[in-house]
Amino acid sequence: MANMVGSIAWKITTLAIGIPVGIAVRKALERAWVTARPESPPSAAEDPDVSWGDALVWAALSAIGVAVAQLITVKGASTVWRKLIGADPPPIARAKAEAEGAAA
Repeated sequence: MANMVGSIAWKITTLAIGIPVGIAVRKALERAWVTARPESPPSAAEDPDVSWGDALVWAALSAIGVAVAQLITVKGASTVWRKLIGADPPPIARAKAEAEGAAA
């Protein structure tokens, strides 16, 4: 039961950190795009008015943004958890395939 409570508390902590981080990263990416190019970033890659180059660059920037946001969220949540609880956070769940592979 304690493990489940710790897991839920960890998810709440990462959510509380992840939402503002995600918003900040999205705004930073959009600002970087507008600084480099005069038009706003593509809203949908499927849009026929978006060139292949713009779609690929935006996809790459978005991928970098997601990776950075995930890193900041996990590291920030770990730091907050250690300061509030005084112990290491619960282990981060591995992907289902990894868990099944390790069990076999």
